[in-house]
Amino acid sequence: MVCPLTGESAIFGDVLSQTIMLLAEQKNAEGGLLGKQIEIKVYDNRDDAVETTNAARKAILNDNVVAFIGTDSSASTIALVEVASEYEIPVLTSIATNSKITMTDDGQVRPWAFRACLSDPQSGAILGQYAVKELGHKNIAIIYEIGSDFSIGVMNEFTKNVEAAGGKIVCSEAYNTGDVDYRAVLTRIKNSGDFDALYIAAGYYKQIGLIANQARELGITEPLLTTEGATSNDLFNIAGDAVEGLVFNGTVNTESDKVHALLEDFIEKWEYDPSVNVGPDCYLAHDAFKLMANAIEKAGAADSKKIRDELENTTEIEGLTCTITFDPETHLVYREVPIYKVEDQTLKIQTLFMPEKM
Repeated sequence: MVCPLTGESAIFGDVLSQTIMLLAEQKNAEGGLLGKQIEIKVYDNRDDAVETTNAARKAILNDNVVAFIGTDSSASTIALVEVASEYEIPVLTSIATNSKITMTDDGQVRPWAFRACLSDPQSGAILGQYAVKELGHKNIAIIYEIGSDFSIGVMNEFTKNVEAAGGKIVCSEAYNTGDVDYRAVLTRIKNSGDFDALYIAAGYYKQIGLIANQARELGITEPLLTTEGATSNDLFNIAGDAVEGLVFNGTVNTESDKVHALLEDFIEKWEYDPSVNVGPDCYLAHDAFKLMANAIEKAGAADSKKIRDELENTTEIEGLTCTITFDPETHLVYREVPIYKVEDQTLKIQTLFMPEKM
């Protein structure tokens, strides 16, 4: 595994590595993989592309690693994929979403790269389709982060899918990375004309909560839509009633028995509850481990090429977040997606939505 164990992103690397180590321990108690005990090696990349490159080369050349799970951010994951591809080692990221992880700029699939989560284009497309077709929104405003590949990616696909479904984007206004005061941007949106919903194209619940608060302060009363970044109970500590009615595409049915069982095991071993602020990282790490373990079992050997082939041919694996199938031509995951709505400061699933294939 390559993930951040130090630096500002350590919280994400910690939950990723801790979830994988927990599941490996449980699998080893059942006999391991192919009759052998699983050995998890974790390399700290500080969420830095250069550190990621160095860690990947060390893992491959010194430790004979045959497959990678990781890392958490898209920039670092792209760096990992580039090195791993050079040595023909498969990479499965649990939560990095940028489309360039699995596809080149000219639209060719990266043969050694896979992901357990949705891509940025998929995420934006899902809510764009749902907002028009199911919620009936026809005129939507957007606020997005100009310095974020994630934000720009989901905004572009949201826009494309809203328009394809017969809706219209009234305006798109940007804020800068690191901003905490969004009032000037929101004022421009408020004065832009009639809109019946505001899409917050942000990736983290803190941004989403602050934007929602300030929008309501300024008198923006229209329904709010956002990304899976809202999947955190900490959202309510920031925004309270300001996010009442917020709709977003999620990662997993947080009310399922499987999720509760994983959280109980995690809390018992690591003595904290990841669902408070890094729940999706934990849930998708579970599915990444299950996908990799399934591929190794089907490969019948710790052979990178065979593991890659089995990952590519993954079909209907029952994960924590969904039933997982990879498209072998794009390495995208196709799955039903839970749509959440905030009701009385609780995340409530409204439906499972199957998006159109991209």
